[in-house]
Amino acid sequence: MVLLLSVLLAAAPAAQPSVFTLEGQPFSDTARADLATLKRFVAGLKSVNAQVQANKALFALKSDAVLTPDQKRTLLSTWGSLFGYFSSIEGLRHKYWDFVRVLPTDVRHAWGYVITHTALTALLAYGLAFSDLTLGNKQLETLLDEPNDEFGVPAGAFAAFKLKAIHVATSTQLMTGDAWSLTMTPALKRARAFDDADVKWAWAEMKADSKLARASLTKSGVKLFAGNATDLMKDTTLHAVFPVQKSFAEWMGDTRVARNGKPLLQKDFVEKIVLPKLQPGDVMVTRQNWFLSNIGLPGFWPHALLYVGRPEQWAAIELDPGVQAWLKAQPEKPATLSDLLQRRYPSKWKAYAEGRDFQGHGPIRVIESISEGVSFTAIEHAFGVDYLGGLRPRVPPVEKARAIERAFKYQGRPYDFDFDFFSDSTLVCTELVYKAYQQDKDMKGLELPLVDVAGRRTLPANEIVRRFDLEADKPDRQLDFVLFIDAKEKEDAVFEASAQALRETWKRLKWDVAQK
Repeated sequence: MVLLLSVLLAAAPAAQPSVFTLEGQPFSDTARADLATLKRFVAGLKSVNAQVQANKALFALKSDAVLTPDQKRTLLSTWGSLFGYFSSIEGLRHKYWDFVRVLPTDVRHAWGYVITHTALTALLAYGLAFSDLTLGNKQLETLLDEPNDEFGVPAGAFAAFKLKAIHVATSTQLMTGDAWSLTMTPALKRARAFDDADVKWAWAEMKADSKLARASLTKSGVKLFAGNATDLMKDTTLHAVFPVQKSFAEWMGDTRVARNGKPLLQKDFVEKIVLPKLQPGDVMVTRQNWFLSNIGLPGFWPHALLYVGRPEQWAAIELDPGVQAWLKAQPEKPATLSDLLQRRYPSKWKAYAEGRDFQGHGPIRVIESISEGVSFTAIEHAFGVDYLGGLRPRVPPVEKARAIERAFKYQGRPYDFDFDFFSDSTLVCTELVYKAYQQDKDMKGLELPLVDVAGRRTLPANEIVRRFDLEADKPDRQLDFVLFIDAKEKEDAVFEASAQALRETWKRLKWDVAQK
């Protein structure tokens, strides 16, 4: 036991503001929330890994093969998505790896072990497989080592990742952590932790992923270690699988704990500055620096949503002749948009008109696709962010009415962790906006071209802002500027910024929080 603890303790960095300053229920609530987040990250990692396997022939191309632009895009976006998930999982591992400094009799030790070892085994299971797939392909290694601003991948990240993923010390930690499970099982049973579905998932996941990692080491470990022998001699640290992501460890271990989810944009600012500028049908993009929504997608803006406002705001839409004609053509023969929605979607209308969102806030003003599914949300959730951009589709009022009706139709459907735009059964955040304004024979809508990410056609929120920038000076532009709330993380401050400033944001680094 002492030997195992000493090996695990060697992995822990110097003390910093830690989640383990929390005790009792606050710690349990935080750990459960982070474990649920880890579960989503691992699911995303597996999804991208499936795309890697689907494009295995591309990764196996000979080093002297000439790559087409589409092939390069697939390779870079796949690595970018993998890097995002790897880095995020590593961040959670960093957040909890001080568990070794907590007595094993403390339930926090057991929770910390579950999170850190589930994270490590996932990193190694899929990291080693990816390293093995790309082994010896110098052209590919050079390509993946280039900086990829779109995904926030720094120069040299692939080499650094490969070095750490196959480091003998990292593998030692894998074996040690596996052995430590025997000690943790009774503690988790005493705490009734296995009554938690996510703990059950983590326990099964770490065992399955450890088996995959060990298989990779058995199959290709000698080749992998031999290829990095010189570097391994120079670097015998065990501090991170992603040493280039020191900032990730810091935000997981410091800033996110210190800020504890507090957004820079507060409710009073939203009510005074933001809401008066918005109209139903506006498309909003949002970002939280320390909340990794849509981690596998590229760009500074990770989230998009549809502002629907309140029924009393719909008068300008409903009085439009085109809207009146559309309403009369509906089988329900409604007089107003409110009447249509109430008749067509009675339970959803009740939830929107009278209810509160999953956090207990109201009134409802937004429809967005989040991990809980396509949801009605209030401003506390939807606009409780660090950055906020508002864009107004230049479409007739009837199309805004139809967009709102479409969003109501999709409300309640699950979130799409596979980012599959060709399925209506589940939706990712931008897919809700995309399908609300999707073009058809009766609707001009918005033309928002999909892009290739890890071999799939999808629409990152960043692309919406990029489209706004590319078309901003054209008379036939699709989107008009409404507002941009920029932020300065270091000053804990937000401020109104210009349309030009919003146009430039899609070029910001994905993890850039050092705003000018």
